[in-house]
Amino acid sequence: MTEPNAAWPTADETANILRFLHRFADLMSNGSNAENLLGAAKMLEAHIDLLKETEALLRIERTRGDAYAEVRRALEERIGAFGHEILALRSGLAEQKARSELTVAELERRQAEFMQRAEEAEARLAALQAASPAIAFGSIAVPLSTLRVAKAQFEALAHAFERSGNVVSQVMCEASASSLDCAILDAGGADDDRSQHAA
Repeated sequence: MTEPNAAWPTADETANILRFLHRFADLMSNGSNAENLLGAAKMLEAHIDLLKETEALLRIERTRGDAYAEVRRALEERIGAFGHEILALRSGLAEQKARSELTVAELERRQAEFMQRAEEAEARLAALQAASPAIAFGSIAVPLSTLRVAKAQFEALAHAFERSGNVVSQVMCEASASSLDCAILDAGGADDDRSQHAA
């Protein structure tokens, strides 16, 4: 709502001016002066009506402006909230990425460790086989307990590779454990196991 302009007449003053113009025009009942006075009165009334319409339109536009300002304020608040959510999501993503990298590094470390243990077991098995070429014929150059320990190590490695998803290393360890098992059976180690269990 606009404040009334001090230069504009009030509604009472305007009504008095219009009455004066009409009375003066009635006194000058003929001639162009009366017509001019009536024309001035009509023009003044038209300007008053236009002013009222303008003020009404101004009130409407101000109401719309206030509504738009409220909508803008609400949108700015939502944009700020979305900005905070985006920052939180980025922070969570960075933390998740860091945890994933640590997990991958740990898995790679464990896989390297398993591979090293498998290679060491393979080397020990190769050394045993080279030192005892007649093992298949029943003469064993190493204690059966050593073969059983090597077999147990290959089986443990095979289970570890199975859990980590390394199928190739798992199969290699299972094959080595199976070879040792056959060697133990060929050497009569199975009978010793049964006699130990029976005792």
